[in-house]
Amino acid sequence: MSPVETAVLARIDLERIVADTSTLIRARGENPGETEAATVEVLATLCERAGAQVTLTEVAPGRHNLLAQIGDGDGPALLFLGHSDVVPAGAGWLGDPFEPRLVDGQLIGRGAVDMKGGLAAVIAAMSAVHAQRPDVRLSLLCTVDEEDTATGALRYIADAPTARELRSVGDPLPYSACIVAEPTGLDTVVACRGATNFIITLRGAAAHAGNPADGASAVAAAAIAVQTIEDDARRISRQAAAVPGLIGTGSWNVGMIAGGHGTSIVAEECTLYVDRRVLPDEEPQEILDDVLARIRSAIEQSGMLNAERITVTGQLDMAMPGFLTPPESAVPGTAVRAVADAGGASSIGGWSAACEGGFIARHHEIPVVILGPGDVKSQAHQPEERVQVGDLLTAARAYALIALRLDESPR
Repeated sequence: MSPVETAVLARIDLERIVADTSTLIRARGENPGETEAATVEVLATLCERAGAQVTLTEVAPGRHNLLAQIGDGDGPALLFLGHSDVVPAGAGWLGDPFEPRLVDGQLIGRGAVDMKGGLAAVIAAMSAVHAQRPDVRLSLLCTVDEEDTATGALRYIADAPTARELRSVGDPLPYSACIVAEPTGLDTVVACRGATNFIITLRGAAAHAGNPADGASAVAAAAIAVQTIEDDARRISRQAAAVPGLIGTGSWNVGMIAGGHGTSIVAEECTLYVDRRVLPDEEPQEILDDVLARIRSAIEQSGMLNAERITVTGQLDMAMPGFLTPPESAVPGTAVRAVADAGGASSIGGWSAACEGGFIARHHEIPVVILGPGDVKSQAHQPEERVQVGDLLTAARAYALIALRLDESPR
């Protein structure tokens, strides 16, 4: 490592990261159910302490996106991306989920791993880099509502000019790359599926259950719709993996069904709430149009009573795109080496979960990787959520090294 890198890493203090993570955990921010206001207030204080300029954008009452910017050099900034909300704590905890506990080198509390530990590590890295290299431009975008309907990310991309718009008027691009500080076990994730929510509504005709021929059952039609979706799930599961070894195929899940008014009434309406995991090159509206056509055709051919009286409509409730950054490109390689030099180990891989990195990849047309402390599968969204404090330190050091090295490497 260079003398500057060594000096930067010496400024990163583990006790400070643990203390900041603990303060963020205490700020709660369950979603749905609460707002992120207290968490954003803490984040703003921490970022300003690091020397950053903080801008808050209201997304809804009590819910603000935070953008922290630091560095006075020329050229685009490295963007770190995170979210301020956490999933509801739920039951099964051995103590107060919002009073952090340090046990056997692990910090326990809701949000420890997803993703307040990652945020504290980012802020520590930004502070350390700025102290030694005030010219290096770094930004942290922290959105609200990532755990539900991504209204924070949607507000951000609605306000920020796209890369195409900036190029069309000759303006510089604001960012060179994006690091999403979600928990990956410090692996460098270059491929991520997106998450799309559809609401599919089937409408028929109500009638007395004693005379079902007078009506058309939306619940019966919904059963056909569910089977059609399951058939399509099997179809796409047989397709070749989009990026072998990184991400597989798309997937379907019917998560909720609501319909009917009583057992003695032929159901007039039934609604399906459906999750579809999408590949980076898939378009949600095209997927919705296709599945609606399949459902309509299946109902017509089913032989169900009064099938011709059934209507099927659908709407796109939420669309979080996926992304793919070429594994051989500069940013993933820089990240892997930075983790190693920070005292950890990182390999390039894909991610089964979804994140908001796809919004950034599409909007700003920049390389995106996910890299953060803790494991999303075994530690996030669970009772006794925890993160190894040693991983917080490694993450902060790696973020700092990535910032320094991407600033000096060709883009």
